[in-house]
Amino acid sequence: MNLANDPKNLIGGFIAGAAVGIAIGMLLAPSEGKKTRQKIVEGSAKLKDNLVGSVNESIEKLKEQFNTKIDQVAKEGKQKVDYTSEKIKV
Repeated sequence: MNLANDPKNLIGGFIAGAAVGIAIGMLLAPSEGKKTRQKIVEGSAKLKDNLVGSVNESIEKLKEQFNTKIDQVAKEGKQKVDYTSEKIKV
């Protein structure tokens, strides 16, 4: 399997990048400690919501791919059974 195309790597990279971006942004922003903490809490909540959405979307895509593959394998299996049944009848 190519690690560059692995959904886990994509999600992990997204999480890491978002966390680093939020942290740097909060630390560099000129604010009081209380405001900075509030921004971090709000940023974390947004990050969580985005991650949940991304994970759910990835899961749905994987389900679609899985179901498509299962349908394809079932169709090919049925074709082989039908072919074999025809050959046995002769």
